Amino acid sequence: MKQKIELLIFGTLQSSIILIVFFLLFGLDIASNTITMSDQFNIFLICICTAFFEEIIFRYYLIKGLGKSFSRKKSIVISSLLFAICHLANSNFTAIAFFSHFLGGIIYAYAYMQAKYIYYPIGLHFGWNYAQWLFSLPMSGTIKEGWFNLTFPTVNYWFGGAYGIEGGLASLIVRGPLLCLVVFTVSRYDKKSINDNL
Repeated sequence: MKQKIELLIFGTLQSSIILIVFFLLFGLDIASNTITMSDQFNIFLICICTAFFEEIIFRYYLIKGLGKSFSRKKSIVISSLLFAICHLANSNFTAIAFFSHFLGGIIYAYAYMQAKYIYYPIGLHFGWNYAQWLFSLPMSGTIKEGWFNLTFPTVNYWFGGAYGIEGGLASLIVRGPLLCLVVFTVSRYDKKSINDNL
């Protein structure tokens, strides 16, 4: 259980810190917002529940199911494509967003398959989403008011515009260091049997 909690925390910290560093480097202006703790807790709950639900569906169950008919690589690619497709109906969706979600799905799937615990991609997914709303940025086309308010340059193809960072080229670049951290992290953990490990 200790290893599972560690992976959940590592995943959360890795993705959120990478995004926050990017925000601080490229954000034009940061101001604090006056929101209640209950509002912030609501954002926290939405992010953790979304990450848990999507990782259980797209990584834990879908990859397992696909693995009965396809190779491991094909299962990861198919599940990641379906993950990206499921975002098509989001407001202000862009072609870049499709590739960003697909790449995110690849990273989460790799984290799950290598670490053997779904807790790691849940942490990665949660930290990625929460960091965006923490700074009141659009996240997959939806915006919530967080503790801070960050302003980006109005270069939509780079920063994603109304869809959020996932709709811009920057997200494809930011996911690179995240993948490196995931590769490093899973190399530090003993490989367990995948069986029914949540």
